[in-house]
Amino acid sequence: MCFLDSPTPAATNKIMIMRLKNKSSIILFVLILLLLFTISCQKEAITNPGDSDSEFTNERKITIIGYTSDAMEPFISKDERYLFFNNFQGPNSKDIYYAEKVNDTTFVFKGEVQGVNSAYVDGNPTMDAQNNFYFISTRDLDSGNKTIFGGIFNNGSVANLHKINGTINIPTQFWINMGVEISKDGNTLFASNAKFKIGDNFPNKGNIRFALRTDNEFNIPDNEAKILGNINTGEAIEYAGEISADGLELFYSQVTLSDPPIFKLYYAKRNQINSIFGNPISITEPFRDNLNAFVEGPSLSDDGKRLYYHKLENGAFSIFMLSRD
Repeated sequence: MCFLDSPTPAATNKIMIMRLKNKSSIILFVLILLLLFTISCQKEAITNPGDSDSEFTNERKITIIGYTSDAMEPFISKDERYLFFNNFQGPNSKDIYYAEKVNDTTFVFKGEVQGVNSAYVDGNPTMDAQNNFYFISTRDLDSGNKTIFGGIFNNGSVANLHKINGTINIPTQFWINMGVEISKDGNTLFASNAKFKIGDNFPNKGNIRFALRTDNEFNIPDNEAKILGNINTGEAIEYAGEISADGLELFYSQVTLSDPPIFKLYYAKRNQINSIFGNPISITEPFRDNLNAFVEGPSLSDDGKRLYYHKLENGAFSIFMLSRD
């Protein structure tokens, strides 16, 4: 859930000029190059384009026929039939809605998702290919720090509502999960950890975590920090993680708590499941006309060709889309 809802700085390459004075030096230099090449080949090859080579362009605003309020935290279902989203504020703080697809940029409003909304904050919808529906809710914070709920979506309604158990939940005081994302196969759950000070509506720390399904629980694996080592910076808040259908790309939001806050969208790639995500790639198109644009909440289509997100424009939050050729 985005209640507002680092970049890794580009490393400076230093070129060392070596003067080879004799034949033995040349041989030694060649041997060193061969050794370095061999070591690099033993590592997993990660190929990421630079910041200026982001594959996502052509920003377009989404139309939701029959809906006129704020639209935030979009999620496009794996069969691409539905667009789930929540409002910004209302009688029940935040509520979850859905719309049915007409085409990539046009949806017809269907109403509230029945069975999930409460008198508290309910948002950040996500769903796997088996219609297991997950979202964030603050309805029961007094009984602990569990904010991730799940159920089964069918024809506009969610049944069998329950809290998600496992070590993905945070026992530490003042920390909660404020965002959730489920993989297409339903076996990996991403969450956005956030730390709040008493009385604040905005977190002062946060990062992305993930857990694997174990029976009816989601538990954090031992190698989690290593896999996300290039994602979480400790210098900014990373959140709203979104995994691609094949599990090889992770999209997410980042905010730097400056004045004004600086929002960014990133994605990172890997070559195989369970390996480390590579260096983040900046998605720059939504910030082309305004470097301080309020942009967050990425959601990728099943085929990986369209990226949905929300953006503040003229005082209202709307959903936008980028395309990847």
